[in-house]
Amino acid sequence: MRRFFFSREGEGGQAVVLIAITTLAMMMVVGLAIDAGQLYAARRTMQEAADAAAYAGAVVLYQQGTSCCNQTAAFNAATNDATLNGFTDATNGVTVTIRQPLQAPYNTNKYVEVIMSQNVRTALVPAEAGLSFVQVRAIAGSDPLNNQYAIMALDRGSTPCAFTDQPTGEIHLSGGGILVNSSAGALATGGNCPAGGSGAANNTILGANFTITCPAINPCSIDVVGGSASVWPPADPANNYNGINLDAPPQADPFAGYPPPGSTYLDDSGAAQPLQTNPSRIGAGSDTYRQGIYTSTLSGHKLCHGIYILEKGFDGDLDIDTTTDDPDRPGHTCDGRVFLYNTMSGFPGSTGTCHEINIAGNHPVHLLPPSSGTYQGMLLYQDKNCTQNVIFSGSSLTFDVGGTLYVPNAGVQLNGHATVTGGQIVAKTVDTQNGVVTVSFDPTNAASPILPRLTK
Repeated sequence: MRRFFFSREGEGGQAVVLIAITTLAMMMVVGLAIDAGQLYAARRTMQEAADAAAYAGAVVLYQQGTSCCNQTAAFNAATNDATLNGFTDATNGVTVTIRQPLQAPYNTNKYVEVIMSQNVRTALVPAEAGLSFVQVRAIAGSDPLNNQYAIMALDRGSTPCAFTDQPTGEIHLSGGGILVNSSAGALATGGNCPAGGSGAANNTILGANFTITCPAINPCSIDVVGGSASVWPPADPANNYNGINLDAPPQADPFAGYPPPGSTYLDDSGAAQPLQTNPSRIGAGSDTYRQGIYTSTLSGHKLCHGIYILEKGFDGDLDIDTTTDDPDRPGHTCDGRVFLYNTMSGFPGSTGTCHEINIAGNHPVHLLPPSSGTYQGMLLYQDKNCTQNVIFSGSSLTFDVGGTLYVPNAGVQLNGHATVTGGQIVAKTVDTQNGVVTVSFDPTNAASPILPRLTK
């Protein structure tokens, strides 16, 4: 040993040994790096497959519409999608588990969870294979989404006073704030602004005539993309109201992907049935109308249940019926839960003309939105091709509705101190003038578009 380490004769062999040891160490490091990359790639591939499988199940839940949620069909879709991506349960050491999630708040039949696992054998260090256990999971569902505004003025142009009111009006909001998407600057003028009005939003209501409160879990504000020269209610932390927020970022239309209805409805078994055109009243001498396609103005009637396609709009004195037998749902009585779709005269096409909804006089209107299905919470949906305003006027008019009024390409106007009570107003522009607006926003009584999405 002394001769090997200290004698000159042994120095020549030291380099060979050191090089051999160093090379072996470097090969181990390179091997570990390559194997780590292989494990990362395997995990990434597996995660993408799990995400795709869970989303496939969510799409099936979404497509079920009013018959949601048949998880068996969703689980089968997830299983098939996983197989298409090369991951089949009990094949090549792969385990695929598809189930309803156990974790709240996803532990309902509106969600699908996919769990995949596999022992991955690495290329350069085979001994690691027993330790290379890879597991991924994904949760997707048919989720309700809503961006929590009680009133939304959607116009994303430079329309001045896209939201307006006047001193003699009243606005009472709870549960949500106001969004004004218009980018009009503080010096903008024109449009239907009251005298001295400017900016994207114009408010002249102060004091007790304008109240706004929100829950602690959903603090609210008045968000204006453009400017405003008006005086708005100051922040009220005790009621979780944060005041006005100028130069706010624009928001997308929450119902942009909301499907328009067709000429059929789904019965209790989930089968499509044709909507009748101008159906007769229910029962002799009755003033109750069943769901259907109406080519004349719907006015002065009670409504039973379901989808009402309106080619000539509707007028006042509409009410709900909760006692008559429903011919479209044997064994059920009417419940007044209705979805109104104001559309073109060429329905189901997009041609023809659209009739203005203008409810005037002293007509009371009392309606309720659907409590389930595709149009849950949506009372009035105006065709995107229709640019006619929805107008409520008359000193004694009362429009008492739950749910959402959705007018994407036209305005909602109140004239003559009309009173509108609802769950949400979403329109291109909103002009409350001297009306009385009371909106109690709550996701349970307003529409929340249900869309398939990867949740976790």
